Amino acid sequence: MDKKRQNFILITIGIVVGLYFLFYGLSKAQGFLVPLVLAILVAMLMLPVASKLESWGVSRGWASFFSDLIILLFIAGLVWVLSFQVKSVAEDWPKIKEQLKPKITKVEEFISDKFGISPQEQEKKIKEQLPLMGSESEKSSEPSGSSAGGGAQSVVQQVIGAMGSTLLTFVYIFFFLLYRDKFKKSVLKFFPPEKTDEVMDVINHASKVAQQYLTGRFILILILAILYSIGLSITGIKYAILVSVLAAVLSLIPYIGNIIGVVLALAMALFTGGSTNALIGVIIVFSITQFIESYILEPFIVGRKVDLNPVMTIVVVVLGEAVWGLPGMIIAIPVLGIFKIIFDHIPVLRPVGYTLGEEGTDSDGENMFSKAEKWIRNKISGMKNKGS
Repeated sequence: MDKKRQNFILITIGIVVGLYFLFYGLSKAQGFLVPLVLAILVAMLMLPVASKLESWGVSRGWASFFSDLIILLFIAGLVWVLSFQVKSVAEDWPKIKEQLKPKITKVEEFISDKFGISPQEQEKKIKEQLPLMGSESEKSSEPSGSSAGGGAQSVVQQVIGAMGSTLLTFVYIFFFLLYRDKFKKSVLKFFPPEKTDEVMDVINHASKVAQQYLTGRFILILILAILYSIGLSITGIKYAILVSVLAAVLSLIPYIGNIIGVVLALAMALFTGGSTNALIGVIIVFSITQFIESYILEPFIVGRKVDLNPVMTIVVVVLGEAVWGLPGMIIAIPVLGIFKIIFDHIPVLRPVGYTLGEEGTDSDGENMFSKAEKWIRNKISGMKNKGS
């Protein structure tokens, strides 16, 4: 084996092993890194608000505090609105369970007829897949009181942990906004003076992209929640607000989120005794809304702020879920977008930035959707020019 091939194999093995331990370390540090990264992104989102307050004469400390408070009040208001819907679901749960029994029986009968698996065997297999419902609950060696106490203790620990992480995130946001100039200067100190302008360009570009993307996505979620709520309410779906908000938030997850939102709405319609017309109505509402989102709202509200190609988008979302779960899926795209900007400004890493981006993906010319998007953009631009 020649030396070049040997070096190539060793480098490849080193990269694979390094990536494995990198993602393993990221997974283990989830409790520390997730609040930190979320705080950085939200601080970027609120930076224009803090800057505006400072331009009105508010001190930086109070501007940072009020920006943090705005996010806190928004989340509290959202939780307050959703709590009424969740309370209604909890109150109607016995009724929902009764409505589900005939449907479950029909499914069991269908599986029994087609695959020859009796309902008893189906229940047994489900219990085998869900140890907490099956074998674990059937253990008689532990007193039931001890088991219940352990479960309650686990729930309390999870709640306390979630509250602690949330509080820590807001503390991070406040200090990131307060000391943003110091952090920027700290980064500049790693580079020679002649590179200051170039580094500042990278920092400002990355920050601007993150701000534009997050602000646009936030506005888009609000619009989607309103559109879904109106459509599902007209269709007659129970708990329309709850389903609409969840579906709108899930749109943060590209491709996958919209599918989960549709399935969630269909399941809610089915579980609450919705008719066939209601199910068709759900499909129509989501189809129309997602068309409006993809070809009208997103190009003009979010735009191409994060220039990533679809393949890398899917890969990074799946990888984010594997490492950090749902938070990883949500923050994966803006984080990778920021890294792409950094890669594009470092000569040795430009091939990586090119791989992540959409450059060179339209070699066959504009497709139908690109033409439709361009036509809509031109029409709206023409309307704006006439209005001005």
